Amino acid sequence: MARKSMATLLAIFLVLTLVAGCGQSNGSNTGGSQPTVSQLKIGSLTIEENLPILVAQQEGYFTEQNIQVELVPFQSPVELQSAFQAGQLDGTITDIMIAALLKSSGEDLRVTSIALGATPEEGRFAIVASPKSTIQSVQDLNGKKIGISTNSIIEYVTDGLLLEGGVNPSEVKKTTVAKLPLRVEMLLSNQIDAIVVPDPLITYVVSEGAKIIAEDSKGENLSQSVTIVNNKVINEKKDALNRYYQAYTKAVQAINQSPDKYKELLVKNVNIPESIAESYKVQHYSEPQLPEEKDVDKVLNWLKSKDLLKNPVDYQSFVQSGLY
Repeated sequence: MARKSMATLLAIFLVLTLVAGCGQSNGSNTGGSQPTVSQLKIGSLTIEENLPILVAQQEGYFTEQNIQVELVPFQSPVELQSAFQAGQLDGTITDIMIAALLKSSGEDLRVTSIALGATPEEGRFAIVASPKSTIQSVQDLNGKKIGISTNSIIEYVTDGLLLEGGVNPSEVKKTTVAKLPLRVEMLLSNQIDAIVVPDPLITYVVSEGAKIIAEDSKGENLSQSVTIVNNKVINEKKDALNRYYQAYTKAVQAINQSPDKYKELLVKNVNIPESIAESYKVQHYSEPQLPEEKDVDKVLNWLKSKDLLKNPVDYQSFVQSGLY
């Protein structure tokens, strides 16, 4: 009888040990297969480039990757840059010109991907003439006033479009009008001959009677926006960035498959003038990829020609591969 009791107790002990072991094993497997929830804070202006992030949030793609992404909107480029430089953001969406200038000034950053501009059709910029202007071609811009923001992607695109049209940039009167709303107002009130702006403002001024003279969606790829990340963040959160771009890729695929599905989300979160909101089309987005070295070199050479680089910048130290 004592032997039976001892055998019974031993059997119970073995069962409990197995159950406990299974519980520990399952917990260990879960921890190994489910990455720790990570957080990333991305800063941006209220621009079209934000749509894949917004879609990934709405559709739960970031949640699927066990990552929390906060998109922090800014109304001022200066405030956005200041927040990034102060370490308040993990990453920032900006144009490639600003990225190069920040790198040259000593910021330890890397370009992790193009946001818009992998192809000329993405992220359109254009020279547009005022409604009452007689300008019909790039050649007609000789001696005319063009409203731009100096030492910026706007001026870089302006120079590129002028050269493509056979006009030396020195032959036009570049007029600094830094604020986009004022630039648009001056054009539509015929106070200036032409301006250079991106979409959706191109679509808006055309709807108000302005004329497209040249645009970068039909020739050389001149304008690219990019995501930049501090190198310290890359070192500390590389796995989170890997998962971020997996979710981002899925969002891009969803947008390109059903762009109209996300039209309301775009209009709600991007500065699209109300008068064109209904007709404005969601554009094509490319999956994550780095800018090509030749395109980066063109920007760097332009900055060098204007003596704007405080320190040399080379392609290899400017971009970060291996995140997707």
